Amino acid sequence: MAGETRTDEGLAGRDCVPFFSTDEAQIKFEFWYLVAIFLLSVGAMLFLQFGNNWLGIRHDDKLVVFAYLGGFLGGWVYDTKWFYRVTARGKNNQYPFRWQPHKFYWRVLTPFLSGLVALATFFLATSDFLPISIKHKDSARAAFATSFLLGYFSDLVLSRLAAWAEKIIPKSTNHDQ
Repeated sequence: MAGETRTDEGLAGRDCVPFFSTDEAQIKFEFWYLVAIFLLSVGAMLFLQFGNNWLGIRHDDKLVVFAYLGGFLGGWVYDTKWFYRVTARGKNNQYPFRWQPHKFYWRVLTPFLSGLVALATFFLATSDFLPISIKHKDSARAAFATSFLLGYFSDLVLSRLAAWAEKIIPKSTNHDQ
């Protein structure tokens, strides 16, 4: 295709993310993106906690939003940790890997995906569908804290859920098709 560099593994480097002309421009964008979504999520939590009286938000709805925001911020912390590791190499370039522009989409979507994984897992756990129990199921703090951990470890949560699902969902055989 015109203007794209292909390798055996697919698009490489800057061709995957054509929005930025340099790594430096992409790094600056991602930094400000992480700051902006952090401030928006903290603002949403503060608004829900202290400014929702005049909106009449029900406690159940507040619980759902806090569960999502907990997972979102857990994913944000995970994402920001990796962003920091790749950009804060120091003068001696102590890390052997360089900036990888092709991971842009992963870094941009991680908090949102972590929030969804955490929220769905929180729902499964609080509805007693999963073999785990969460104390204080009706507490927004418990929803946030539990979902924060589920969001931070969302990759692990998905792999454990897949292993659990494989045990309870019967495998199909050729004659089932």
